[in-house]
Amino acid sequence: MNVGHPLEAFTTIFGWMQFQNLWDILVFSGIAFIPFLIIVIRAFVDNYTGQEAKAGSRKSVHMMEVEIVKALSVVVLAAQPIWPLSLSELEFENACNQTPGVSGIEDTTYSDAFDLTNASVPVWWYGTMAISKGITGAAIAGIGCPEEMVRTRLTIDEQRISDPEVAQNVQRFTNECFIRSRSRFQRERPDVDSLLATHGTDDPEFIGSRVYLQTEGFYDRYRAESPVHGFDYNPIRDDPDYNEGAEPPYGRPSCEDWWSGNGGPGLRQQILDEMETSTFEGIRDRVSGFFGTSDEEIEDRMIRRMVDQAAVNAPIATSELTNTDSGGGVFATIAAGIGLGAQEMFSHGPMMLTIREAAPIVQSFLLMGIYMLLPILLVLSLYSWGPVFIATASILTITFWTYLWAISRWLEDNMMAALYPSTGSYMASSFGSLLSADGGTKASILSMAIGFLHIGLPVLFSMIVGWAGYKVADSVAAGDKTTGSMANAGPAAASAAGRFASRGKK
Repeated sequence: MNVGHPLEAFTTIFGWMQFQNLWDILVFSGIAFIPFLIIVIRAFVDNYTGQEAKAGSRKSVHMMEVEIVKALSVVVLAAQPIWPLSLSELEFENACNQTPGVSGIEDTTYSDAFDLTNASVPVWWYGTMAISKGITGAAIAGIGCPEEMVRTRLTIDEQRISDPEVAQNVQRFTNECFIRSRSRFQRERPDVDSLLATHGTDDPEFIGSRVYLQTEGFYDRYRAESPVHGFDYNPIRDDPDYNEGAEPPYGRPSCEDWWSGNGGPGLRQQILDEMETSTFEGIRDRVSGFFGTSDEEIEDRMIRRMVDQAAVNAPIATSELTNTDSGGGVFATIAAGIGLGAQEMFSHGPMMLTIREAAPIVQSFLLMGIYMLLPILLVLSLYSWGPVFIATASILTITFWTYLWAISRWLEDNMMAALYPSTGSYMASSFGSLLSADGGTKASILSMAIGFLHIGLPVLFSMIVGWAGYKVADSVAAGDKTTGSMANAGPAAASAAGRFASRGKK
């Protein structure tokens, strides 16, 4: 039997252990037998009222027999724990990686926190769980695995340049190479339409711009103003004014060499190395498969996001992070909106992701609550099948939420493709941030859609099931009234026929 979340395996066992515990308490205290006494008393009272003694006696006995049989069937099938259920029978198949880093129940720490033994489950509820899990699993299999682009996008935003030396190199490169090259680009406006068509019109706003790397007079012209760690000193290239024997240990590479790593550690690779290998490869493969773009372009976009994040999270907006050109640009925008942008960046997307991650946990606790409180429900309902069917529908409904969340993840990816149709638009704007080109409008739309899908779909489905159950109950009640009227009409008709026959004889 599969579960929708690793925690659900442990809450299921715990819930049925508490079911057995409460049921044993009710049996040993005698409370579990009170419904049978109430059935007997109610049968006699209801049928003796307003009827002849003999007719009421016979009817009360028959009704009592039927009610006791119905109650015993509930006890045997839905109250008495019979079917053994162990933790080894419950499996978590993380087929679509809905819980990253977990391949099975044994990979979690829940087993250390939950000291659980085997539990016993009534036959009815074991069948209910098996059917609900089977239907849900089959429905999810018909959808297929989504690309999880929302999670990927937020994972990219979480990446940071944590190495102080790399962060310092990024700041130096921005000052000594990027700002100077961009200012020159704004002044001269060279003809680079072909490069802009290939790499995007926003390429000049990126410190690893292909325009500056592949156009003469930019990164090949400017050099580091002071020695860069890892680059050998070259007397022909570097300043020749050093006295013999007093040369610096490192040289001053050109911006092109500094970025690409010709003759030393390239800044581009240093930034990429700040991401974990598995995270980096997973993001690159997923984005590449989703948009069909080259790995090199995706890597450049990830570098740009990390550099932008480093600027957004800077404690003070200094001249090192702003553009000297009055035309603005990404660094000027970041510096101007640093406070508000940093606040807004994590106000929408991560919150929705948190709701999505917490939803299966809440589902596990709700199912556990239903399992453990069923004995009290059964006793208070006098072992009636009506509440059993209601509880069964509740379990089926809550379990089916897993399928609805799979639907919402699939729709998220399609919404993502519609709002961000290219790699550039997908990775250039931060969710919910006023730093994005559209002021966060698309991100807000996506955030609201995600909230409706993950919260609204289960609520809507639960309301539909509740309404259907109400209509069924109403129809049953109407049928009982009709049956009762017909039953009363039968004796009345017989009595009238008898009176008519007596008159005829006379």
